[in-house]
Amino acid sequence: MALVDAPPLPPVKQALRPTLGVSACLFVAGQLLLVERGRAPYEGCFTLPGGRVEFGERLQDAVARELYEETGLEAELAFLRLHEAIEPGIHAVIAVFTGSLAAADPQAGHDARAVRLVEAAEFAELEDTGRLTPGLGAIVRAVGTTEGWGP
Repeated sequence: MALVDAPPLPPVKQALRPTLGVSACLFVAGQLLLVERGRAPYEGCFTLPGGRVEFGERLQDAVARELYEETGLEAELAFLRLHEAIEPGIHAVIAVFTGSLAAADPQAGHDARAVRLVEAAEFAELEDTGRLTPGLGAIVRAVGTTEGWGP
């Protein structure tokens, strides 16, 4: 029996999957901790400290690592909710954690361009001028009511 040359198989398509991320909605003495993103997506916008979950990493460990890498802070954080970010070219599922500290001196690190502690009025101004990542206002308002931020 002769072997027949078969056409090559088409390349296997990699299935696109959402990115799994974490973020920390952390209040320090009644102010919200924000980082300015230093790279795409949303470069130059303010958001909560956070990032991708590494393979095999627990969510609680990932949020603690990301908070420390971006701000130099350590805090006890509790799971708050899931947030989905779906836009052209972006699909992320983000586990949002929350907590508070009586005092802290955050320092920008990792891929954070800057770090800021903001009052509710300054947060609203950042939101009005489009300087926040999409959906951040709803997350902060959900937890902010316990910190004197919400209605």
